Amino acid sequence: MKKYYLIATLVFVATIITACGNKSDQAKEYYNEGLQLVVKEKKWTEGGEALLHSLSLQDETQPTPQLAMTYCYLSLVYWNQDFTQKAINYAMQANDCATKLNNDTLRTRALNRLAASYYLAEKNDSAIICYERALEHALVKSDSSAIVKAYNNIGAVKISEAKPDDALALFEKGIEYANSTRGDLFTYYYNRSRCFQNKAQWDSCSVNISRALDYIEANDLEGKQKLYRRLYQANKNTGNLPSAIIDVDSALLLSDSLFRVRQREELRDITEKYQREKYETELELQRTHWVLIVADVILVFAFVVAFIMHRNKKRMRQMQERMSNLKIQADRAERAREIALSQPSSPSSSPSSSLSSSSLCPSDEWTEEKEENLSQLYIEQFKIARDIFRTNAASNKLRQLKYRTDKSYLSDEERLPLIDSVIEAFIDQLPKLRSNYPELTEDECVYALLSFVGCNNATISMLTKTTEATLRKRRSRFKQKTSENVFTLLMSGE
Repeated sequence: MKKYYLIATLVFVATIITACGNKSDQAKEYYNEGLQLVVKEKKWTEGGEALLHSLSLQDETQPTPQLAMTYCYLSLVYWNQDFTQKAINYAMQANDCATKLNNDTLRTRALNRLAASYYLAEKNDSAIICYERALEHALVKSDSSAIVKAYNNIGAVKISEAKPDDALALFEKGIEYANSTRGDLFTYYYNRSRCFQNKAQWDSCSVNISRALDYIEANDLEGKQKLYRRLYQANKNTGNLPSAIIDVDSALLLSDSLFRVRQREELRDITEKYQREKYETELELQRTHWVLIVADVILVFAFVVAFIMHRNKKRMRQMQERMSNLKIQADRAERAREIALSQPSSPSSSPSSSLSSSSLCPSDEWTEEKEENLSQLYIEQFKIARDIFRTNAASNKLRQLKYRTDKSYLSDEERLPLIDSVIEAFIDQLPKLRSNYPELTEDECVYALLSFVGCNNATISMLTKTTEATLRKRRSRFKQKTSENVFTLLMSGE
């Protein structure tokens, strides 16, 4: 009897050990699957589901490196999906797990994730504290890569706090630990250019952007395009218009190349999807004629969706190209006006000045017609900027506010991003409006832009925390301070 009891006990124990082993293996498989989806394919929803499944199979009371990394990647998933509180919670759990394991490498990674989550939640003080703690662990481990990353992250927070001098000092400290690779040097000069842009020191900004372009990866077309756009802005502000025009042309060429590359990738993805669906259909559903018909319909639908996406991207690219061309034409017209206005209005009594005056062509004179053409260029820029803004998610949120039954003022977390998105959409046109009509206040300009993108007074009241009576007065003041065509364009949306 005792013999049978012992055998039954051994079988029971073996079954439990096998079940635990299978559970651990399944957790590892789901973890690897989530890692593949998150890190390589950037599929946040599917990767998050796999990681959560892996977490459910792990014992959270027993800290392991896999458990800590699972928390880290879940924080990354929710960070990319803008679920800040969940990102913070999982980053805290990863830090606690790494602390229990006494693993400085894991603690550094968890602290970086926690700091990034705090930064996303606009809790800059907490983000800096976490980055500094990560820096301390990196210094203990003499991990130069982590040290450079920590200094760069703290500097980025300082830039967002409008402290470019503090950020520059941090970037200088970070480069001392860098390996002087192309990636480290690119990050260094790119960060310096952001600081000088923040300080409006456009000459230094232009130099650092040019150095960053020397070290950027050759196949990073999108990054080069953005840098050339910033270089155009810097050269424009320094008055170097020939270089600015060259920068715009370079950005447009990169935009075309990037569009072609993405188009090829989309076509390749569609082709791969078609081949996979065809194979699975022939393998599993070859006897069912109706399933083949459904697969064909799905395939046609995929091509239709791809065509619509291609058309929308093409339209966006055309609007951006049109905006760039209008900016170039306006810059040239402004330059021509400056040259024409700098010429003497009447010929001098001296022969040399008389000869110089007589040599001017009629086309060099600045006429009312040319001034009207320049104004029309500005108006076209406003209209195209509005069309581009209407493709953003912020435009949809503004339209939804019209149908909101609760007319109370929005909170700062709701309204400030919407107002910032409108100002950012017209960031190039707003200085022109302020320079042409210096009596305009910032509130009046914001009110005009919100009206221009289609907001009514009730919506603007919720966004700006201003009564509708005050908005009507602001509308009247805007009309008095500007011309009739500007008022009609911005306030009436004509």
